[in-house]
Amino acid sequence: MNDMKDLLELALGDGVAPAPGRPADPAADLTRGRRMLRRRRLAGLAGVTAVVVCGAAVPLALHGSGGTAAPRPQAAASHPAASSAPSTPSAAQSAPVHTVALVAFAGAQPPGYRVSEMPKGWVVQGSNPYALTIAPANDRDKNPDSFLGKLVVMLQSADVTSPPTGETPEPVNGRPGFYQVQDDTQMLTFQAAGGHWVVIQAPTLLGWSSAELVQFASGVQVLTAAQAGRG
Repeated sequence: MNDMKDLLELALGDGVAPAPGRPADPAADLTRGRRMLRRRRLAGLAGVTAVVVCGAAVPLALHGSGGTAAPRPQAAASHPAASSAPSTPSAAQSAPVHTVALVAFAGAQPPGYRVSEMPKGWVVQGSNPYALTIAPANDRDKNPDSFLGKLVVMLQSADVTSPPTGETPEPVNGRPGFYQVQDDTQMLTFQAAGGHWVVIQAPTLLGWSSAELVQFASGVQVLTAAQAGRG
């Protein structure tokens, strides 16, 4: 019913009036109305299509090279920004350890122990039946009973009843020996010719490897006056 009404309105509103005295032709009016209605609907569809096409073109233009590109997400943790500030070396890097060479020792041999080599620039601070203490010649600590930062030779404590275990094997003169590092101190425990177990304590500031500590130990002799401490 609405379509018939639209057709009649379009037919009457096209600006063409029937000749005077000529009867109206309903079929012709309906044909003209259908034709005009079709043209209006096609025009309406064309307008909608244009809007859709324009709307779709907007986001494409935003991503095109001629417009302002939308911001792209950046990876936050995969590539951290490099710092231009210079790095501060650690204490170990800023103060490298230099190896103190071993030289032949020709000085007076104190009682208790005998050595054939000595760290260059080091001297015997003191010796008794319990320990031989060797330190730098300019060491402020002149007390031979103070072992911190010094090279010390002694017998294994009398309270230890079994050979050392669980350390790195380092034979000395073909006899059993064991090496370990504790903080800033190296320790080598080995069996001397007479069967005694000898402990050598060396500071890491000497820069010695285990092989150099073994070299020093190979020239150590335990004299009859040597005694094992306790504790």
